[in-house]
This record gives sequence, C-alpha cells and structure tokens, in this order.
Amino acid sequence: MEISRPDEKTILLAAINPVFTELLRQITSSADPTGSEAAQARLFSPPIADLEELQFQEDWQEYVEPELAKLFQTALQKIDADLQTLRINTAKGDATLTIPSDHLEAWIHGLNQARLVLTERHHLQEEDLDRPPAPGADPRSFHLLQLHFYAELQFLFLRLLEGR
Repeated sequence: MEISRPDEKTILLAAINPVFTELLRQITSSADPTGSEAAQARLFSPPIADLEELQFQEDWQEYVEPELAKLFQTALQKIDADLQTLRINTAKGDATLTIPSDHLEAWIHGLNQARLVLTERHHLQEEDLDRPPAPGADPRSFHLLQLHFYAELQFLFLRLLEGR
C-alpha cells in the first residue's frame, strides 16, 4: 500500500491489496462496542478509578458520555463517507482511497476506537499485541492483523497530521 499527499487537502492510499481493503471496510463495524460490556466500559471509562466519587460518576455518565458517543459516531460517519470513495481496480486486484486531509483526526479517532473494541471483544492481552500475527496459528490471528494494520495507519496518519 502506498500513501501520498498529492496536495494539502488530500491523502491518497493507493495499491491497497484486497486484505487491507477488507480491513478498511471493517473499521466502523469493528469500532462498534454493542454487545460487549468490556468494550463499552473501555471506551467510556471515567478518568478516575475511585468509585466512591458517586456524584462524579453520575455527572460523567450524564454529561460526558453522551458527548463522547457523539464524537465517536461523527468520526465513524466521516470514515464511512470517505470509504465511499474506495475504488477497486479489478484488472490489478487492488484499490485506491481518497481521504480529505481535514478528516485525518476522525480517522485517527475511529482507528483507535476500533483497536480498543477489538482488544476487549476478543480478550487480547499485552503479550498478544506484542507478537506479529501468524495466519492460521491462532484463531485470533485475523484480529491481531486488524490491530496491527489499524495501529500502522494511525501512526502514519498522525505523522501526516503533524506535517511530516
């Protein structure tokens, strides 16, 4: 996969192989914490661990969680909209994706959300994340591949955002 910046307003992902194309398509579904209490708790965890601060917990749930949910949803909607520009070249077997530069932050947030949800949903531990995915060796290998791919994209998009 090649990543370039043809102009200040555009990020171009080209020569995307079919596996990575599918992983891109799965970002928003992977980021959905529905059905996983652990994933929801990870995404909406309050910044303090002291459960005795009941009033703080209630305020957090009433005022902060809904805004976080909106932020997460907005980021995923931008990603979905950008994925509509995904063009498959059947002759070459690869794809191209155009992302507006001002959507990079949404992509970074969405990729991070997907990584957090995947980690919780599939009970991945630190030692799982430290090893490269080995296809077929572990039933969770596909999810590890997703995590590594999303982490790499996040890193590259952060560098682009910083102007590097």
